Amino acid sequence: MAYIAMARKWRPNSFQDMVGQEHIAKTIENAITGGRLHHAFLFTGTRGVGKTTSARILARTLNCTGGNPLHPCGECPSCKDIAGGNPMDVIEIDAASNTGVDNIRDLLEQTQYTPMIGKYKVFVIDEVHMLSKGAFNALLKTLEEPPPHVIFIFATTEVNKVPQTILSRVQRFDFKRLTSKQIISRLHYICEQEGIKTDPEALGILAEKADGSMRDALTFFDQAYAFTGNDMSAEAVHSVLGIPPNELFFSLLESIANHDIKGCFEVVDKACSIGVEFAPLLDGFAKFIRNRLYIRVGGITAEELNISDALYGKLQSCAANLSNGDLLRVAKILTDLQGSLRHSTNPRLLVESSLARMAWLDHLTDLRKALAAINDTTSASEQSKKKVTESAVPSPTLKTPPQVTQDPLETIAPTPAPENAMEVLNASFAIDFDLNEGPTSKNDFAIEFGNQENNIFETGPRYTRYDICNAWPEIIRECFSQEVGFFATSLSGSSLDHGDFQANPFPLKVVYRAALAWGYEQMTKNKDYQDRLINILEDLLQTKVALQYTLIAPQPGEKLVESRPVSAWESDLENELILGTLVEMFQTELISTRKLHRSNTATESCEDEPE
Repeated sequence: MAYIAMARKWRPNSFQDMVGQEHIAKTIENAITGGRLHHAFLFTGTRGVGKTTSARILARTLNCTGGNPLHPCGECPSCKDIAGGNPMDVIEIDAASNTGVDNIRDLLEQTQYTPMIGKYKVFVIDEVHMLSKGAFNALLKTLEEPPPHVIFIFATTEVNKVPQTILSRVQRFDFKRLTSKQIISRLHYICEQEGIKTDPEALGILAEKADGSMRDALTFFDQAYAFTGNDMSAEAVHSVLGIPPNELFFSLLESIANHDIKGCFEVVDKACSIGVEFAPLLDGFAKFIRNRLYIRVGGITAEELNISDALYGKLQSCAANLSNGDLLRVAKILTDLQGSLRHSTNPRLLVESSLARMAWLDHLTDLRKALAAINDTTSASEQSKKKVTESAVPSPTLKTPPQVTQDPLETIAPTPAPENAMEVLNASFAIDFDLNEGPTSKNDFAIEFGNQENNIFETGPRYTRYDICNAWPEIIRECFSQEVGFFATSLSGSSLDHGDFQANPFPLKVVYRAALAWGYEQMTKNKDYQDRLINILEDLLQTKVALQYTLIAPQPGEKLVESRPVSAWESDLENELILGTLVEMFQTELISTRKLHRSNTATESCEDEPE
């Protein structure tokens, strides 16, 4: 008996066997059982997801005379006729080779004849988007009012090329791209039925290579099965499909992390020696970087990444000195390289130079931490100078708040600063720029800080530890000028108190009066408000701060007042009676508000209008 390919042997025979298209199977089954079957269907989706297979299943289901209306029996004359490969009541044509209007006219002539065996005459047109404009026009009338015994099923991978006049006359079903988990589950079932021994990593490689197509997955599976026999390993799948081994990716990432340009060149040379093309090499490395990022973020298991536990453990410890920013930068260079590879006349030079650039770039660091290191180094000398002049120049005075409900700030012991913070900055601060475009030296660059782009690198703080509390009202006013929302409002009326000037991080406390309970509640229950305020203070001081919040206990006889600000909408509802009447009459709902500015021309025209 001739060998049958896996893609044909394990083709689904009923909607229950379909993988990943349960939403379509359920819709069609409900239409059949409810007697609401449409006369024309359009199946669209990427290659190998089951469009043509679903069309054949639908044709078998409609014409089956067995007892189950949703499951073809395979024994009735209609099922046997369809299984024979040349059915009388199911006409299937390929629009790629039958594109003309004459082909469609010949097809439409057959619609006038009643089915020979089954109940319906089903016409399946594959790749329907390949039909010419005249062929589509020939279909319109029959497609809109077909005979009661005729059903059309169209399949296409490019639905955007199908005219709207056709789309408006059919029921459209979008087939999903299959997930790797669904493909692995189906392949595992086939291995059990065929008696093939394999491992999850090998099936994961096949699923990734298939890219959402079950037919492609079965084709690759068939190829690997022919090579390995009943014992299919991950190494054998790598070899037969031309997929680079993971050891190449580990070596390449370690070389990039260690600034080893020679090691990158050796990886490229080894890939060429074992016959790996550059396109699969870069594609595999991109997926390797993606898995490394997922593992660094956490919460992702080896099963979800379709890799073995051993590979998952190796990825956890690989290139530990590369930060998330470094991996993202490598991914960006890699993506640009993949896009330009197909147009290159010297692909090996392009790949080697791009990998060398990845290895040459310094590692990224947090600019705020570098500035804080410089500031903490110089703070010791500044504090000693201030101690000498403290008796002659009085320090800024603060109004001590009344008794508070929380404990006062605890003094935090200062941490020793590095001996030479400039060396730390020079060693860790990195500028990423293009080798072909941009500056030619590390001194010729622009730094983006906040919302401004400056050509001067300023390291000095805007406020010192001694005057930050007195400048607190000015800081709140700046927040009001830049913020829209409750963040700036929640700081209104508060004061700022400090702890030990020499402590590191610098302890600060935001103090609220009893009448400002609303602002205190907003700041303490919103973590993003607290993080935003810490970033503002650290940017102004160029040092780390430890921030606390406290609410002053009410004085005898004083009550806590809910001081939530009244919105413009609430104010208008209270002052404009007609607005409240309209809201009640039409059951309106506030979606958004915006401030309207009266133009000068309108004002002048009103002023110039005679009384």
